[in-house]
Amino acid sequence: MLAAMSTDSGSKKAKSLTQEAFASFLLWLSPDHELAARKYLEIRLKLVKLFVRKGCAHAEESADRTLDRAALIVHEDPAKYSSPIGLCCGVARKIWLENLREVMPETLESDEIPAPIKYNVASSERESVCLDCCLQELSARDRDLITQYHQFQGSQKIETRKCLAETYGGLNKLRVTAHRIRLRLHDCITGCVQRSAPN
Repeated sequence: MLAAMSTDSGSKKAKSLTQEAFASFLLWLSPDHELAARKYLEIRLKLVKLFVRKGCAHAEESADRTLDRAALIVHEDPAKYSSPIGLCCGVARKIWLENLREVMPETLESDEIPAPIKYNVASSERESVCLDCCLQELSARDRDLITQYHQFQGSQKIETRKCLAETYGGLNKLRVTAHRIRLRLHDCITGCVQRSAPN
């Protein structure tokens, strides 16, 4: 599992993070390979949830950046830190502050297609109709990308996005493209719901 995890993670890691540093980080988490892999995934899940709660537009990407940076810190001085989650949460706070300083479009609450403004319970049906209409306004290529990007959960989602990344020029380019499409959908759906809302 460790070997598979290292290979899979390699495509997501920043260029400055080497396989050696990543392996050192897993060893620091636990000398037992299976336990280290489990701890890594548990910490990543906690970080994703943390960034989602903070309204980060790219929670998964920010969690990966946090783990990358934490791995580099540990690689330089593994004896300096004793609490993995403590170190990662400290790094996550810095990543979050960096995200706030970046000039970005409107912040989204999660990696899902952002929901338009809620008017009342009945608006959910209008939103569904508007979503269908707005999807049809996208080019076939963009519509195919965004539906596949959000189609699955868990390992299936990871595999699908890896395949999409190969088609669309890499994971970072894929995320940027998907983010821009979500923003267009958000504006389209919000405008549609507002126009169709009863006075």
